[in-house]
Amino acid sequence: MRLFKLRQIGPLGTALVLGQIAWAVRQHWVTLPLDRRRRLAQLLRQAGGSPTRLSRAERRELADLVRELELAGALRRGATNALVPRL
Repeated sequence: MRLFKLRQIGPLGTALVLGQIAWAVRQHWVTLPLDRRRRLAQLLRQAGGSPTRLSRAERRELADLVRELELAGALRRGATNALVPRL
């Protein structure tokens, strides 16, 4: 099976790929317990895009929560599902 480049699949294909990736990330997000999701959202809001706004302990906690999400796996699965042609 061959993976296609985003520019070869056009704007609709790109939207579909991004949708698949977003769906995979969401699936990982909902597997995280509610209290952990709330804490992750709180830390992300507090950081405001800059981890230096967090204490060392909060940065460590944020890293642990992000690791729990397994985002790399979610992105990989989403992209693979979207780009690998179905037989």
